[in-house]
Amino acid sequence: MLNVEEILQSVGDELGGVAHGDAVVGSPVKLGTATVYPISLVSLGLGGGGGEGEEAANEKGKAQSGTGQGGGGGVKARPVAVLVFQGDEVSVLQIPRKAGPVERFLERLPDLLEKFKEKGIGKA
Repeated sequence: MLNVEEILQSVGDELGGVAHGDAVVGSPVKLGTATVYPISLVSLGLGGGGGEGEEAANEKGKAQSGTGQGGGGGVKARPVAVLVFQGDEVSVLQIPRKAGPVERFLERLPDLLEKFKEKGIGKA
């Protein structure tokens, strides 16, 4: 069985192949007289685990044994802007970002906590 280090190395190698230079500045797109390059923010996450264990026979007469390994990861690319070349001019156009449900909740969290305090919720 592979150990955790080997699993994480394998996962990292695979993800590294995905998160190459084109994931940050994409391939050019020709739009009329303009050439547009998408620009993305790339996030990479890795995780791993392990385990091992043996236990002598218990009162029911069954011995316990176990092993466990694991690893995983992910890559996310989010477009954040476009770089536009048109004639002698160059401009950067930011792509508006919409917050997801978790981010919206975290933005509202201070207000929610204040409301709980006002109502006396959470006091010991």
